[in-house]
Amino acid sequence: MAVENPHVMFLSCSTLGGLRGNTTPQVFLVDQLRTLIRVKDAGYDCVEMYYRDVPEWVGSTVKEAVRDLQLRPYSIHLPKFLFTYPESEFLKAVDSIFPFMRDLEVKVAVLHPPNEEQILGEKTWEAWLQDLLKRSEDAGVKLAFELVPYVRGVDAFIHQQIEKNKDRPLGITIDLEFMYFLGLDIERLTDTFGSHVVNIHFRDGDGTLTDGEGKRKYLLPGTGQIDLQRVVDVLKKNNYSGPLTVEVSHRNRENIVRARAFAENCLGLSPKT
Repeated sequence: MAVENPHVMFLSCSTLGGLRGNTTPQVFLVDQLRTLIRVKDAGYDCVEMYYRDVPEWVGSTVKEAVRDLQLRPYSIHLPKFLFTYPESEFLKAVDSIFPFMRDLEVKVAVLHPPNEEQILGEKTWEAWLQDLLKRSEDAGVKLAFELVPYVRGVDAFIHQQIEKNKDRPLGITIDLEFMYFLGLDIERLTDTFGSHVVNIHFRDGDGTLTDGEGKRKYLLPGTGQIDLQRVVDVLKKNNYSGPLTVEVSHRNRENIVRARAFAENCLGLSPKT
């Protein structure tokens, strides 16, 4: 697999934009394989994967595909809203996902925070977080709460959890679209979180999340209102050495090709052919 320089930013591509929602294991596998091939064909060497509770033969096939394509699975997106699962489904999911991560030597696992009702009410999520942290330690993985728009003061919540769990493998994934939507600033976030910033979801935003039909936008880098060059410059200034993870819809291969070219320009890299 390609090995990135551990001291500089590098590019990654999320597979989430190429996967359908709740599907059968067979369809999930087809989507995974097609998306991994598309990512490799678009010029990426590093990938952020998505995984859930599926039969072991699905995971084995996906792992073989990752290795055959010589992709580096730096990060993985855990199932969205994992803290809302019934306990039996939560345990099934993490029992499936963590061995998958360990086998592929994944470094970062992206996790959605609990919702406001859970934070203010019942505290099952706190015990589950401790379970996830213990599993992360055993797997050599850094758990990274994603900056999301459905929790008021989400940056303060994530910072509180990192402080509460000092010396544990807990950090933050900064989603730039959500950052802009929430009125936050990359300089403030890097000052607050420092080395706990372990992943950047690199896409644009215009202050709204959906279009007139209620569909998610996922704006390509360079097509919205975020000064992405400034974002990259601030990250460089703060010695961030993780990925810029392109997270856009890529049923159309051209989307991830254009996003890669824009990100390479921000990083001052020579474009790949």
